[in-house]
Amino acid sequence: MTDERRSEADENLATYLNEHLLASEGGVQAFKAAAHTFEGTKHEAALLALSDEIERDRRDLAKIIQQLDFRPKGWKRVLTLALRAGGRANPVNLLRQRRSSLAQFELDFLTGAVRAKRSMWDALLELAEDDPRQDRKLLLSLQLRADQQIAELQRINRETVRERFLSREA
Repeated sequence: MTDERRSEADENLATYLNEHLLASEGGVQAFKAAAHTFEGTKHEAALLALSDEIERDRRDLAKIIQQLDFRPKGWKRVLTLALRAGGRANPVNLLRQRRSSLAQFELDFLTGAVRAKRSMWDALLELAEDDPRQDRKLLLSLQLRADQQIAELQRINRETVRERFLSREA
């Protein structure tokens, strides 16, 4: 591979990883917002724990970006601050209604976001076959963590979906 091609490939990878890093800030805030939606239930603690894990994933991704000697773009840092503020407002479920279709959409959104992150770990693991800069052990643990996060969101969904969509009259 030529230096020019390698440079273009690295630029593509840097952009891709930085886009995920940017989205991860919104993800952390979205999980915190979902915890507010489920405030006072047993799911609040699980969603707060997931937000902590997502923050840990975010730090691991930032570490991967640094190890690859990539740098975040300045304008993306500004966007990160905007996402942080927007996530607190919970744009998916503004009124934080647990028994509405919006709560279902919120859980679907979070599951989709974790699946996207899982797909990124898959892509990096595939690249690790040819790129010795990649830490396979870390990527495998991040992949497993994403699977566990998806399973937890699916559990919360199973345990709460009836309160949204089944009539309580009978």
